[in-house]
Amino acid sequence: MSLLLNVPAAEETEAKSKGALWDANLQTWYLPDINYDHIMEVDKWITDRDTAIILSDEVIIAHAQHTCPHCRNTTPVIAIGSDFFYEKDMNERDELVWFELDFFTLFQQTSVISAHLFNFFRDNYPLYKQGPAKSADGFYWCNHCEHCGKDIDDATLFAEPGSVFNPDNATAATAITLRTFPFKYAPHIDADYNMNENVRLINEFAGRT
Repeated sequence: MSLLLNVPAAEETEAKSKGALWDANLQTWYLPDINYDHIMEVDKWITDRDTAIILSDEVIIAHAQHTCPHCRNTTPVIAIGSDFFYEKDMNERDELVWFELDFFTLFQQTSVISAHLFNFFRDNYPLYKQGPAKSADGFYWCNHCEHCGKDIDDATLFAEPGSVFNPDNATAATAITLRTFPFKYAPHIDADYNMNENVRLINEFAGRT
């Protein structure tokens, strides 16, 4: 999974010494996956500085059906997922570092996404867009009903056991489909996630395409 970098011209030599490479086609610098051990050394050049999660370059989109709380019609809903990812957090010495987390999860309360992920949703899932956050400040990315157009709060999809993305048994998890989309460069997001039993059920019993 290669990582896009925003390297000023005056710092290109330094970036190259830390493992960054130049993509001549896209005219941009990037960190190849073989050099991810240098990720903290190139941290200052990582694009989308407000994001704390780097997804795999094979992004998972979870698909399900949900009854809209506004119009009561059935509408498709999605969630962002990943089989592994990096998260920026404090270590035991109170230093900000990137941790590699090797497990499947779905993300919720997504407040920021990188530009190429924005373009992906615009082109493929136009009903997944920014809406007012009911359980957080400002706006976040959420589903919108295909019938009435109103936003569907992530809390209704994730919070309670038995919710569409919080299945409490294997049968409920089979109603979810996971589709994988390859990206040339790993997208970034800022979002919440959990490691509860529902995530294990989805990973084990949801269909994958």
